[in-house]
Amino acid sequence: MQAYKFLLAFLFYLPILHAQDSTVSSPIGYETVEQAFKALQEDPAAGMQEYEGWAMFSQKADGVYILWSFTPAFHPANPSVVRRKIVKKDGRVNISMDALCQSEKEYCDQLIEDFRQINERIIRDQSAGS
Repeated sequence: MQAYKFLLAFLFYLPILHAQDSTVSSPIGYETVEQAFKALQEDPAAGMQEYEGWAMFSQKADGVYILWSFTPAFHPANPSVVRRKIVKKDGRVNISMDALCQSEKEYCDQLIEDFRQINERIIRDQSAGS
């Protein structure tokens, strides 16, 4: 009888748990890398350039620069996008970073580490130049 009550309770809560999972949003505001890319392509305020196969978009709003970096097809972490928000305040550069990586975990981890090091270099170079 106890197992039966547990099963009923589980079946009752299953739709609720599923609904909660479906409302989880991406850290970059888009559910897929492809959605983010298409949205930025259609945004007239987003400038695009390519560098060594990377598609990069830049936006500026209220003193915040947003840089989007999309992995090229040959990159192990593809498809992935890294969004960095860069703010310069009181002579200091601050970079916050979010990413959506739809590749294998080891490649995603390496992508994040690579960008973390780039961010540190940018901050260090800006601090030295101030």
